[in-house]
Formats: sequence, structure tokens, C-alpha cells
Amino acid sequence: MGEKVKTIAKERVDEITRQTAEPTWLKDSRLKAFESYLKIPTPCNRDENWRRTEVDALDLAALNVVVSDNKEKQAAKEPAVVTAALAHLGKKLPYIYTTPQNVEIGNADSELLSKGVIFCSLKTALAQHADLLKKYLATDNQPRPDFVDDKFYLMNQSLFNCGAFLYIPKNVVLESPVLNILSSGEESSIALFPRVIIIVEQGAKAEFVNLSTATQQTGQAGPLSLINASIETYVGPNASLSYLDVSDYSANTFAVSRVYNEVKRDGSLHASTVALGGWQIKSDIQTNLKEPGSKSDIRGVVLGAASERYSFNTIQDHIAPDTTSTINFRVALKDSSSSAYLGTIRVSKEGQRTDSYQSNKNLLLGSNAHADSIPKLEILADDVKCAHGATVGPADKEQIFYLMSRGLSNLEAEELIVTGFFRQVVQSCPVDGAGDWINGLVADKIHS
Repeated sequence: MGEKVKTIAKERVDEITRQTAEPTWLKDSRLKAFESYLKIPTPCNRDENWRRTEVDALDLAALNVVVSDNKEKQAAKEPAVVTAALAHLGKKLPYIYTTPQNVEIGNADSELLSKGVIFCSLKTALAQHADLLKKYLATDNQPRPDFVDDKFYLMNQSLFNCGAFLYIPKNVVLESPVLNILSSGEESSIALFPRVIIIVEQGAKAEFVNLSTATQQTGQAGPLSLINASIETYVGPNASLSYLDVSDYSANTFAVSRVYNEVKRDGSLHASTVALGGWQIKSDIQTNLKEPGSKSDIRGVVLGAASERYSFNTIQDHIAPDTTSTINFRVALKDSSSSAYLGTIRVSKEGQRTDSYQSNKNLLLGSNAHADSIPKLEILADDVKCAHGATVGPADKEQIFYLMSRGLSNLEAEELIVTGFFRQVVQSCPVDGAGDWINGLVADKIHS
């Protein structure tokens, strides 16, 4: 009975499709996903993949599912969060800025358009490129077996109400990144369901930066809001994608994300995740190395404070022979924050000559901070090179004392130690200017 009370009404799906005038096949796909969503029980922290996540605290029935007002316009002025991001990245980048009220698109690049590049809101893509998107949005076509029975994933598939679409044609090389920003503002008790789809065709190259933010009007946490995101990347043969995902949420944000990466023959993916705030953050990142020669490099930086909870689950699927993957997640926790990391390397029978390494290191800055690290190997091939490593330990008090003896405050000492701890991961991000930007965000979080 409790499940029926704490759920989202089916009428929300009808409202979204009516307001956005979507094609019939997409409405059918949404309804099918919603019916599956209703049949699946809500996960709890007894499930291995949901440990340290308090789903019961989220009242789905009380959330206001945002429906676009269907007014899309050219931004007359860059919002402050966009200006700050562009200043750190050092370029005047094409961007999409999404709020609960509407979508503003700035910096349209005529050169990109002339090359056949599509970069627009998902709403615009559905209106102008529905045939191209059908392969990725129709329920029957979706190739993500690890998520099909996940309640929050199905929630997103039925209710997605904002997002971005990037399409890079064959052999086109982007010289600079594109930027997508989601800002949920100061509202509470809202539900946003962003969906980002990135397609990089054969021989193409692209960089994509995704920033999700939520501000808070007062220091007191209000009713919870939900950000339930789906991110999909498809890297074609001999193509390259560098992806940076930064989230900086307020203390009343419950954020869930499902990331699906697919890499084909001789393609390469570099994906960096930076998580800097939120009441609870739950993220699953699955990378499918589908064809020989495909490579992935997955990096993560997590900084927790107060009573924030983080849960990251990475899955590296080596389906074809001669594939390579690297995972490097660094987690620093202050106060009574906590983190649970579950990392799985899977190698199929056909995945001979797989080369995979997974590392998760956790730095505890608070006496009540807690971190769990659970690495897993599932190997069915006999000619592989797979390894993993995990550490959990407190910050060196002697280092902090030494830095403070040299005139630094306790927070300044923490900043140096944390940025040094993150250094290897942050510097590996191939997006120009991203390292300094991330270090600045980390410093802001420590000093706040």
C-alpha cells in the first residue's frame, strides 16, 4: 500500500507529452516505461547497489514534476553560472542553459552548423530530428540491460522533461567543447528529469561539459527536490569523446543519475565525474566496450561535507577482445559525510586480451566520516590483465600541523591536502581549463 501512496501520478506523463507535442512513438515509449516503473519496488539500502542511500526520505507523491512552458528563446544575457563556467574554461563556448521554467540557448555557432553538428535542447531535437533520436529513445531499442529493472531509470525514461542533444557527423572534429548547464534554482519539492544524448560518429572528435547546479535560499534544508538524470554517450569507430560531468547541488537535493557509455572499434572515451554537493548523490556509470580496440578512461572526484551521502557504482563491460579500461575514483570526506563505491569489471568469454585497472582511494578528513569500497571482478575469459586497488584512511595530521605552522589556516591546509589528493585525476581531464575550474570549485566547497 505504501508504494501506491509514494509515487508519481501517470497523468504527469500525459501532461508532458501534451505540452511538448511529441511524436506518438515517444508517448508510447514513455507509457511503456511508466508501466514498468510501477511494477518495480522502490530500492532500499539493503540492496548492495543502494547501500547508504535513504530512498524512503524522498516523497515522490509530493514532488512537483516540472513541465516545460514550451517557450524556448535566445538568451539575451548570460546567467551568472554560465559566465563563471566560461570564465574558468577560457572560451566563448556554445552552451545550453536549462531552468525549471524554460530553456535558453546562447552562443549558437554557425561554423558547427555548417559541418552538420547538432547541439540543441532535447525538446528542439525532438521537433527537428525525431527520426535520428528514435533509435535511442524508443523503449524497444534501448541497449542497457543493467538499468532496465531499475525504478529510477524507468522513472527518467517516462518523465524526462529537459536535456540536451549533441550529434557529431562522421570525421568532424570539434576544436573546442560545448557546454550544457542545468540549474534547478532555489525551488524545493520539484522533480527534474534531464536526459543527455551524445553521438560521435566514425572518425569524429568532441568534448562535452555538463554542469548541474542547485542553489539554496537559506542555510536550512527545505523539502527535498529530485534530480533524476540519464546520460548516454555513443562513440563510433575510431572516434573520440571527452566528457566532463560536474554536479554542485544544495543540501535539499536528492540526485540520481544513470550513465551509459558505448564505445565501438578503436574508439576512445575519457569521462570525468566531479561531485561536490547534495543531500544524497547516487550514480551508476556503465561503460560498454563493444568492439575490438575500444578504450575507456573513467575518472571521479568526490568531495563530501556535513552529512552528505554519495554512492557511485561503476561497471566496465569488456564484451569484445583487445579492449582497455581504466577507472580512478578519488573521494575526500569531511565532517560526518559518507561514501559507498562499488566498482565492477566484467569480461565476457569473447573478451580475450582485456586490459583493465580500477582504483578507488578515500581520504577521511572528519572523525565521523565513513567510506566503503567494494571492488568486484567477473571474468569469463582466460587471457586477460585485470587488477584493482582500494584504500581508506584518515588525513595525515602531521601534514596539517606542518602547514598550519607555516601560517596557513586549518581550511587552507585542508585545501592543499585535498587538491593534492585529487591532483592526478583532475590533471588528466583533457578539457582545456577544466583543471583550474575544478580546483576552484573544490576550494569553494572546503571554505564554505
